[in-house]
Amino acid sequence: MLDKTSEIEINPTHFKYWVFDLDNTLYPHEVNLFRQVDHNMGLYIQEKFDVSYEEAKKQQKQYFMNHGTTLRGLMSEHNIDPYGYLDFVHNVDFSELNEDLELRKSINKLPGEKFIYTNASTSYARNVLNQLGLEGCFKDFFDIHDANFNPKPDIRSYHKMIEKFGIDPNHAIMFEDIACNLNPASELGMRTVWVRTDSDWSAKGLDHKKVDHITTDLSGWLSYLTQNL
Repeated sequence: MLDKTSEIEINPTHFKYWVFDLDNTLYPHEVNLFRQVDHNMGLYIQEKFDVSYEEAKKQQKQYFMNHGTTLRGLMSEHNIDPYGYLDFVHNVDFSELNEDLELRKSINKLPGEKFIYTNASTSYARNVLNQLGLEGCFKDFFDIHDANFNPKPDIRSYHKMIEKFGIDPNHAIMFEDIACNLNPASELGMRTVWVRTDSDWSAKGLDHKKVDHITTDLSGWLSYLTQNL
């Protein structure tokens, strides 16, 4: 069923643009994929600065908390090469993901245009979508390169995303597992759906006034939403 934080019923025909985050949004947080990415981030810092893995993870968390992503922190504080970093951390086993044919069916039934907005790279996003059986479901991608390496929730990234996709925020809805990443979307006029997980970072920066709907199961949420379409 639909979990709501507002009294407004969602009418899918109201929206022309559907903007989806990737990791831990289009697949369950319990899947091991992003844990692999997270592990690789620690390995990268360990090798780059010749520290223990435990110390590397502490540094990684601090970069994330202070800059929004580990990459942004490493670029800001150490001027690292973002391309080499992304190649390293995205070298993962995508077979951890399973096809979600129900999600594919629901996304394809949504009216309007569907997009991916991710702090990862497009090549990584395509690998994720292919493994989930969601290839061809989305019109375009906005990735960390498009954002000039300014990640969500940097408002500059949202403006660039809106410009690239050519969307009207007042007719758009955004899905995201990290609550603070919905704040700029809401401020720009988008409806927001928080795909809540039990991770430490999912509720980071939560502002209930800027979250319109909450679900812990995106596939089931969209299936319910599109059942009469």
